[in-house]
Amino acid sequence: MRGYFKKKFFVVLLAFIFVLPIIPVGATQATRDQLRELERQRAAAGQRVSEQANILAGTEFEMSQVVAEMQELDQQIIDASEALEAIEIDLLDTEIRIGEAQEDLTLATAERDLQLEILRERVRTMHEQGSSGLIEILFHAESISDFFSRLEYIRTVTQFDRELLARLEASEERRASSLDTLTSNRALVLDLQQEIILVKEEIEQSVEEKKVFFALLHADAERHRELEAILREEKHIIDIEFGIVRARHDEEVREAERIRRAEEDARRAAEAAARAAARASELEALGSFSHFAWPLPARGPSDISSGFGNRPDPFTGRNENHSGIDVPAPSGSRINAAAAGIVSIATWSASWGNYIVIDHAGGYSTLYAHNSRNRVAVGARVTQGQHIADVGTTGRSTGNHLHFEIRKNGVHKNPMSYFGG
Repeated sequence: MRGYFKKKFFVVLLAFIFVLPIIPVGATQATRDQLRELERQRAAAGQRVSEQANILAGTEFEMSQVVAEMQELDQQIIDASEALEAIEIDLLDTEIRIGEAQEDLTLATAERDLQLEILRERVRTMHEQGSSGLIEILFHAESISDFFSRLEYIRTVTQFDRELLARLEASEERRASSLDTLTSNRALVLDLQQEIILVKEEIEQSVEEKKVFFALLHADAERHRELEAILREEKHIIDIEFGIVRARHDEEVREAERIRRAEEDARRAAEAAARAAARASELEALGSFSHFAWPLPARGPSDISSGFGNRPDPFTGRNENHSGIDVPAPSGSRINAAAAGIVSIATWSASWGNYIVIDHAGGYSTLYAHNSRNRVAVGARVTQGQHIADVGTTGRSTGNHLHFEIRKNGVHKNPMSYFGG
């Protein structure tokens, strides 16, 4: 009855532990609200900075476009200046050629007038003398041939005078035509010069307008740059405040997590204590014992091949502590429980092979290793002398044998000190 009441007490204790309220993990509501508000402010400030940066970038791009346009206009002014310089050279050359043409025309006119005056004088003389002058010239001929020679001379002189006058008039006309052409060319060059001057003035006016526009853009850029710096500073201040609140938030979360873990550890410790108490109660319910029974009916204590304590390791040869005793036996030999208890482990490992651990009253436990077969499962209640396994050589073993250990509260004990009659 005493064991029954203990078990009922621990069941109620476990139920109480499992229904305890768990405090939510996290920062305080005020900190979370402040952090959310700062996150909103950070996002808004970042958006404002981004928008201002975009405006500034657009203004700077427009400034670069204006600079490119002014550079192009400057090149156009240079081209126009070079064209004006070339036109001025052409105009000067034309003026010189016009001057020369005017001099040539004056000389040609004078020569023509002189020749014309000579002809006029000759005609006037011949008119005054009448035909007697020519007859007298012919009359003084000494012979017929001389007569005809004189007559031919008169004809030749007359023809020469006509041809000379015609050449002089033609030369005068050519010089006058050349002067007209040069004068027309000068007018064209002057018109072109005036046109280029007007174009250059228009380009210079455009440059001045671009300079004014660039100055306005530069002022806008400076204003946007200053505003962006102010917005970045505001965002930096918000970031600092956000960092402070975030650190406090994280610290509160860590503290809440620490408290939760402490409570969880306490709950688990209580559960473990409750389970241990329940296990102890169950073990006590199985009955106390005064000694352990020999676990291997096929062999006796005198058949031990390796005792408890230091010994050379059969695999490495180094001197190591042996935590139990080894008893050789044929494969499949029966292994019995050394005392009543509850099976806490029934599994396999690389070193133990198939092995079993049984918990007993008083904080004792026993281990049975290298089994060829485990015949009980975890949680099974066994009685002293119950068949729980068969001898084998599984795991790290050199042959069929039972490795047997006794522990009290986890401390290895020499099994040979616990067998009685």
